[in-house]
Amino acid sequence: MQKVMKKPACALVILTSLLFICLLAASCSGGASGRSDADLDKIVGQITEKYGLTGGYTFSSSYTELGKYLDEDLIQGFYGDALSVPDFSKISGYCVYIDQNDANVIIDVGLFRMNDMSYSSTLKDYLKARILDKREDYDEYPTIDIETLDSAVIGDYGDIVYYVIAHQVDDIVKDIKEAIK
Repeated sequence: MQKVMKKPACALVILTSLLFICLLAASCSGGASGRSDADLDKIVGQITEKYGLTGGYTFSSSYTELGKYLDEDLIQGFYGDALSVPDFSKISGYCVYIDQNDANVIIDVGLFRMNDMSYSSTLKDYLKARILDKREDYDEYPTIDIETLDSAVIGDYGDIVYYVIAHQVDDIVKDIKEAIK
């Protein structure tokens, strides 16, 4: 009788070990459910090249030259206001493309790798405020092409928060998700 009991117990131990290994592997794999090791600069660079977004500026946390990264003034100007700015200490890396070449067309593509995902909803609120602020400009300047603002997308995928203000928003979001996997 003891031999019969050993086989199910042994099988249970093996199955439990396999389940633990699978769960551990899934939690470390990145992608939509964990930390991503995606190169944000490369992703934004590929998107700007693929979609012909060449009139703007790319800002990245990997740059050290003034004017190539978002300093406090640029963060406030792009994403904050006089009273409030996003806390970039909660962000471990970013790359954003902002095209202000034509004042009538707003084009932005931004990726933010979060240190603290609990802050992602706050960051998304700042991104929404940027879009709403630009949308309100339309009342004063009706020549602004609001199509990009009305179709803008803000989301997250794994530990990356992204936003896209562009004509090809659906294709760009698809490319972002593919590149982050």
